[in-house]
Amino acid sequence: MRVQVEASRTGKVLVGALAAAAATLIAASNWADNILTFGLHGFQDSRTVTVLSPVVDLDKDFTDRSGLKARFGVDAVTAASDSCARCHPDGANNQRTYGDFSYRRKYGDYRLELGGEISRENFYAADTVTASLSRDLNNGNTTIAGGYSFSSNRPQLHPTQTVEQQYAQDVYVTLTQTLSKNTIVQMTYDFSRISGYQSNPFLRTSVNDILVVGNAPDLRNRQAIALRLRQALPADTYLEADYRRYWDTWSVSSNTMSVALSHYFRPSFMLGGSYRWYSQTGAFFYQPSYTGDPQYYTADYRLAPFSSGLYGVRISYAPADGLLFFPKHTALDLRYERYIASTNFEAAIFSGGLRVPF
Repeated sequence: MRVQVEASRTGKVLVGALAAAAATLIAASNWADNILTFGLHGFQDSRTVTVLSPVVDLDKDFTDRSGLKARFGVDAVTAASDSCARCHPDGANNQRTYGDFSYRRKYGDYRLELGGEISRENFYAADTVTASLSRDLNNGNTTIAGGYSFSSNRPQLHPTQTVEQQYAQDVYVTLTQTLSKNTIVQMTYDFSRISGYQSNPFLRTSVNDILVVGNAPDLRNRQAIALRLRQALPADTYLEADYRRYWDTWSVSSNTMSVALSHYFRPSFMLGGSYRWYSQTGAFFYQPSYTGDPQYYTADYRLAPFSSGLYGVRISYAPADGLLFFPKHTALDLRYERYIASTNFEAAIFSGGLRVPF
């Protein structure tokens, strides 16, 4: 019953190497090594689905060579559209609770990170383990990284007690290069393999005018390449540009292009805007309705062809002498995004976060 707006992932969060290198482009540096972040995300779309997601992040260094990241969050979904049509024709509420952690350790020029995530929601359970390794070269101007994750997902076929099994494995490699003190580029290749039950048990599709649960192939290989640019411009202005190409064995392919511009009016105040364009083809077996005796059939809108645009604005405020009663370098981040798809689907996304060094 997860709420998603695209068939493919919108892209990996930049690996730690890129985030660390990009920080050298921003004047407001010298943050404390230990950060506690409180966040709240709000989502509302044209299907009357509302999602509220409070989250707490902890990033703590034990030594100059080891540290820990931990996160705990809740997704409270009201009137989810992905619901069992026989039991909840008008949608059903849902709640997902998750916690993840990772431990990092440096060995010379190498950085090892091990972690995992546990996620639980109504009629769905997932457990994931992750591992990544990176190495700095060329006096720290080049970073090569790779990672692997394994997930065990268990959807329940509500309203029955039957639980299916799905396995997902993901491998990625990435190259991050600092071209100058103002320019950083990154290239990433990602491969994932999903096996097991992959139909959506909460959606019904029309087969010979009868609404039935979909039937999707039990194997899906996914690939993606991504290019990213981080560029410092004159007058404390910064450019981010990304491109991602995705394709899989279900004949879904997509292109994602995004650009973001941010400007520091003073060291403590940043205003930025962004735009992302996305377009995908449909799965080889997707149709609005089916006749005859099809082998595969689905009503999953994430497998239909569509395009979308995401418009965003962001404000960050981090006064040097502290924010209210919080310590110095505490930062307040606010973001608003508007999502519009060619399927007449629209959503408004609100995010707020407070980063507190300690």
